[in-house]
Amino acid sequence: MRLVVVLLAATTALAACGSGPASSGGPAGPVVVGTTPSLGNAGLYYAQSQGYFPQRGLQVEITPAQSGSVAIPLLLNGQMQFAATDPLSAMVAISQNIPISMIAPGNVGPADPDIDPGAILVRDGGPVRTPADLAGRTVGVNVLNGLSHVAAMQAIDALGGDSSASQYVEVPLPQMVEAAARGQVDAVVTNEPFVTTGLEAGLTRLATPFSKVLPDVPQIVYIATNSYIADNPDQVSAFRDSIQQANAYLAENPEESRIVGRTSTETPPEVLDQIRVPVFNAEPLTVADMQAIMDLMLRYRVIDQPLDVGTVVAGQGT
Repeated sequence: MRLVVVLLAATTALAACGSGPASSGGPAGPVVVGTTPSLGNAGLYYAQSQGYFPQRGLQVEITPAQSGSVAIPLLLNGQMQFAATDPLSAMVAISQNIPISMIAPGNVGPADPDIDPGAILVRDGGPVRTPADLAGRTVGVNVLNGLSHVAAMQAIDALGGDSSASQYVEVPLPQMVEAAARGQVDAVVTNEPFVTTGLEAGLTRLATPFSKVLPDVPQIVYIATNSYIADNPDQVSAFRDSIQQANAYLAENPEESRIVGRTSTETPPEVLDQIRVPVFNAEPLTVADMQAIMDLMLRYRVIDQPLDVGTVVAGQGT
């Protein structure tokens, strides 16, 4: 699998450089958290802005990371202590013996499709009007065998289509709207703010995959290396508790995510005012959450053998 090859190659290269161990009893300065500028990480930025981390004795530095797969080698090398990624990608890495675990959730899939910030978008008035119309057509996803890809396949199947009859290609999120509008792909699986910009560009929602497939299941998780978790339990607890405090606030005050997005993303304010904001809840990360995702991974052959999901979530409930 391409993700695993990238991870292993990057990890080997970093180790060869002799850059140091993944953990040495805790960082001398702030702990570094790698994340993409996504509203799904609003809890992280809100916790930082409200001083939740220093209240628990933790200094946090947030740094950009192109993706979770790029961040994982930096975790292993000790250049980051925590990183945000989608849970499916994390479980793929764990299935290949990459020593990481999940410690806290970001946003979750909504139960109500009317507030789902994710969507499968197609051209309004185009040839695709139902999921069944995607047979023989091309669907753009940000990462092959990532969470959006697998959730979209399950939603297509659940809505009467045949996901195996479509071709899936990688399209960077910022390029998805243009690719669909120009007919370079027949559909795209994307999230806010790209859903709103897509609707403005003449696209329409075909389905809302996360509310259909994974309601209340995290779309983003925070990860750390197993050695860092073992050697730094206080820092891990402080980070987890701060994230969960922020998530609980955003669950009760969803509009706060728009305010957070003005500084945590490059989304124009006029777009932020229109988007469907991500959904948060006050629940910790659980083994049951990951079981739901692993079931999809097995169904769509992302992995060949089941994982012991009890080992992928550090210090959380069932």
